[in-house]
Amino acid sequence: MRTDAEPPIRRLRADAVLVAVAVVWGTDFVMVKNLLGAVPALPFLFWRFALAGLCGLVLLRAARRTPRLWADGARLGVLAVLGMALQILGQVRTTASNASFLTGLASVLTPLAAFLLTRRWPTLENAAGLALAGAGFVLMTFPAAGGPVNAGDLIVFVSAIVWAFYIVELAERSPRHDAAWLSMIQIAMVALAAGGAALVEGGVPALRAGIAPILERPDWIGQGVFLAVVGTTGTFLFQTWAQGQMSATHAAIIFTLEPVVTALTAAAFLGERLGSRGWAGGFLVLAGIVVSELRLVRSRAAS
Repeated sequence: MRTDAEPPIRRLRADAVLVAVAVVWGTDFVMVKNLLGAVPALPFLFWRFALAGLCGLVLLRAARRTPRLWADGARLGVLAVLGMALQILGQVRTTASNASFLTGLASVLTPLAAFLLTRRWPTLENAAGLALAGAGFVLMTFPAAGGPVNAGDLIVFVSAIVWAFYIVELAERSPRHDAAWLSMIQIAMVALAAGGAALVEGGVPALRAGIAPILERPDWIGQGVFLAVVGTTGTFLFQTWAQGQMSATHAAIIFTLEPVVTALTAAAFLGERLGSRGWAGGFLVLAGIVVSELRLVRSRAAS
């Protein structure tokens, strides 16, 4: 039986799912940075998404197609292709932490993208949360003494702009469709685009170069499988479902957790260090998430 308490409970469940997605994306940056030292970027992206697509095919047997599925899936797929390609090409030229922090700026840009696409402003709590998280990103990303921004950082920043619009489009379109179908269309488009680009660049040998070194080491095989099955099939599927339950701005605030996870993982496995400014920025990011949840807490109390 439906009760008044169900909507906030459902939102909490969606929040928990999106937090898990953010954590997986956070560890994703470290694994990708590790593997990109051995394989070229675009062929690697092809194999990752091709395997993810094959794993996701089993989900489509029980899924139903809805009107405008292919149009909405293609629109999201184009943004996913641009976002993933720019992100992975930038990662080759910068650190895992910087790539994650700069990608995370999509959270700060999402309200602007939402206004441009839907003419809707964020709630007061969401705006305050984004302001705190944005201040945290500034502390975590830019050194106190200044310095030039390298090409990798610039490419990843452009990908953050793309991801901001992607978050808004996904929030608008995911409630209309089955999450499995919508996710698999996007994954297939990324695989086809990355594979086509790799073939144009270097032919079949380029595609082989994206997988052969990984197959020589069991630990790299494990990382590759994790990135494809959990870090791609799982995250696309669950993000698509969760964003159908919340606003784009609310989702963006939860995604500010991603670079914090990356910083901790990169410190543990790659030797990258945050420093005092980084830790202060991480605290502000977490504070932004808490502030953004205040409206949800009030809703639960009312229920």
